[in-house]
Amino acid sequence: MSEDIKKLIKQNEVIISLLGRIAFTPDKVREIVISRKQNPQNYINGYNSCDGKHTLSDIARIVGVTPGTLSPILVEWEEVGIIYEVEKPGGKFYKKLFTI
Repeated sequence: MSEDIKKLIKQNEVIISLLGRIAFTPDKVREIVISRKQNPQNYINGYNSCDGKHTLSDIARIVGVTPGTLSPILVEWEEVGIIYEVEKPGGKFYKKLFTI
C-alpha cells in the first residue's frame, strides 16, 4: 500500500472519530454498548477491542459470546454509528469511534 493511501486512510479515520465525538458523548456510547447486557463490562471490553485489528471471532471471545450472538450486535452498533467496518483480507474487522 502506498504512503499516500495510508495517509488518506488515517485522515479518514481522524475525520470519522471527530464527527463521532460531535454526535456521541462517551456516556451515550457506553449506554448503547451496555444496554440490556448481562455482562456490561465484557461488552465495554469488546467495544474497546474494535481497533481494526480484531476479527469478529476475536471480539466475541473477548465478550464471552459466540460470533453468531455478537454479529447482530455489531450490525446494530454499526447502524447506530458507533463502529464501522474495515475492509481487510482475513475477515471482518471493526473500528470504534473512541475508547470508553
